[in-house]
Amino acid sequence: MQDPIDTLMAEHRIIEKVLDAMELAAEREMPVSFYERALDFLSAFADGVHHAKEEAQLFPVLETHGIPREMGPIGVMCDEHVVGRAHVGRMREQLRLGRRGALCQESLEYVALLRQHIRKEDEVLFQMARQVIRGDDVRRLAGAFDEADGHKDPRAAYARVAEALLAEARTA
Repeated sequence: MQDPIDTLMAEHRIIEKVLDAMELAAEREMPVSFYERALDFLSAFADGVHHAKEEAQLFPVLETHGIPREMGPIGVMCDEHVVGRAHVGRMREQLRLGRRGALCQESLEYVALLRQHIRKEDEVLFQMARQVIRGDDVRRLAGAFDEADGHKDPRAAYARVAEALLAEARTA
């Protein structure tokens, strides 16, 4: 059983590789397929796996331990998830319209948002979580994460996608 906070932080490291790739891509001429794969990764893994665990499992547990949602750190994180989803939607639209400059600008704004978001979670919210989540709560949360991930841990597959995107952006 992996500590659930360690799981989320490991997922952050995978996501950061795609953020690195997107920053590099903004300076280079990348094929449409790069952006399609990066956006699919962001929707499927960053949002569909990682943010889903936070919103459905971690945040409710934190609330039971007195960490507030409204006017508190959980609400801020949820709001930033919504803003990130909007950025991804706008990136998809710019890609569809063939507006490379607008796509790059939108992607850099998303990267900045997510880097700050990850830093706040790693350095503040997750440290708060380590202070209040103990014993049975840790086991239940780890079990909920395992159940959400299914029989096949998605991190390994998405880590390979992140590495491939970063390698492609570095060599373009």
